[in-house]
Amino acid sequence: MHEEKKSIKYWSPQDQPREKLLSKGALALSDSELIAILLGTGIKDFSAIDLSRTLLQHANHDLNALAALTYHELNKLKGIGPAKALTIQAALELGRRRQYSPTDNRRKITSSDDAAQLFNALRESRQEEFWVACLNSKSSLLHLDRIHIGGIASVAADPRIIFSLALQYHAVSIVIAHNHPSGNLRPSKEDESVTLKLKAAGALLDIRLADHLIITREGYYSFADEGMI
Repeated sequence: MHEEKKSIKYWSPQDQPREKLLSKGALALSDSELIAILLGTGIKDFSAIDLSRTLLQHANHDLNALAALTYHELNKLKGIGPAKALTIQAALELGRRRQYSPTDNRRKITSSDDAAQLFNALRESRQEEFWVACLNSKSSLLHLDRIHIGGIASVAADPRIIFSLALQYHAVSIVIAHNHPSGNLRPSKEDESVTLKLKAAGALLDIRLADHLIITREGYYSFADEGMI
């Protein structure tokens, strides 16, 4: 009987996540209920809802922190396992890509705040990532791409890679961003060197470097706001 009470299939239909989704829509479901649908099944004495609540507790009920968990960290959690870990990662990655959707060409990037919102998911990344946003003459987003993971280095800052992307999308200007997982908002000497290098390269191609952002969990640093571009 104890196991029956735990199993979602014994709940009333209006309380079961899938049936609730069908009858009331996704907005009516809590985070744990949505994750339970992804998990599909629970384990002995733990329903899918129980597992999803445990998962959220592990991430301090922060979906960005949950998205930052690696496959190996998810796989080690009780009741998750390889298949569920991959499902969670795939779903959260789709959500992240939707936020970064390059098809929304109405999205304007006219300030550092706009750019910071665009790169918001970088706040929780545990690896240093380098991104480029291509903008048109009205500062509307044309394309967004992650071009490097693992530290800002010569490969990340190679003007050939960055400006070939800008030329491909007929960009008039670009905004670049990378994160500091350490939480340090101050730019390094290499950050400053990369910024000047890309600004000069863009000037030759008549593609303006509009801003370079450093993103952390605490906030962001804008080279443009600081008068360094």
